[in-house]
Amino acid sequence: MKLKTNFLILSVILAIPAAGYSAAPSAEEVNCASEDMQVLYYYLAPEPGQAVKERPTKCHGAQATLKMPDWLEKSLPAMRERKVWKDPEEGDLSEAQLWQTAFSILYELAATTQKTLPNSAGGAALAPAALETQYNEMRLRYIMSVDRITRAGLEGSFGGRGTALLSTMNSVMERLDGMTGAIAKGDKEAFNTNAGGALKLSREVFAQMFEVPRAAAGKFKPKYAPEARVLPGYRGVSLKVSGSQALFLESGDRADMLVTFDAIMGSGDKEKVTATILQNVVVVKVFKPASPAESGVVQLLCNPNEAQYASLSLAQANNIVLVRRAAGDFEMRPMEIASFRKLFK
Repeated sequence: MKLKTNFLILSVILAIPAAGYSAAPSAEEVNCASEDMQVLYYYLAPEPGQAVKERPTKCHGAQATLKMPDWLEKSLPAMRERKVWKDPEEGDLSEAQLWQTAFSILYELAATTQKTLPNSAGGAALAPAALETQYNEMRLRYIMSVDRITRAGLEGSFGGRGTALLSTMNSVMERLDGMTGAIAKGDKEAFNTNAGGALKLSREVFAQMFEVPRAAAGKFKPKYAPEARVLPGYRGVSLKVSGSQALFLESGDRADMLVTFDAIMGSGDKEKVTATILQNVVVVKVFKPASPAESGVVQLLCNPNEAQYASLSLAQANNIVLVRRAAGDFEMRPMEIASFRKLFK
């Protein structure tokens, strides 16, 4: 994410209300949300530099300059050093990096929405439907980024502002759901309402850095759970499962699919084995039976290749088990096929 040179900033900032509206966001609203998120992103960089710490702005009323709060500048070295998350691809991530990822996606949200503005407002006049893939992909990354912050227990970040920030960011998640849902339905008015609300909430995140920490009891408790849905390019695969499985699965869970089948061994004999066919698939919907003795139906979000293996499993398997993952566990692991012959060898 590149920092624009004709950038912003002021010395006192007011919270921005998150009221919705049906008109398309203005160029000023989009650009100022973009600027706020850029500044917040670079506040957390290893060496933000004086140009970031004190910058001119046209986005905050009569205020002409914004200075990085002293408390933030003093706390950043520890936030950058403190490792709070281990990622299988990115390695050990710091407290600052987890927040920085979420802020960068909010910047991307503003930059993408700018493309929907008319040419006269500096946009590309693209229909939201033309950006559906980008918005859906952005939504998933944002959900994961907020989940990582929550699971890392960072409510106390930023001098105690973390809980309030997470609450506002959770509201952005609701707006993102509204935006992507509106695109799928072709509802331009609903898209504008949710896009405007998301941008205002993004700026509220920035404003909270300049406020006294808001009182909050205990850990962050999300008021909104993102909707699990079938996305463009994916397939909803429905599986009949035992009631004991369906009763303990919920929409939005992630699960692995374990399949037991008869394998033909080198000797020509049949042997029952169990293989993990799918990993880290999202549960979209669950039809729960009245009792564990009855069957239920679970719909999984699969890419086309996974959908084929799920279908093959339905035809070939003696038994299918969906194993629920812990929240925030997205790691793909190599799994050996299990058999009693190997166990007692």
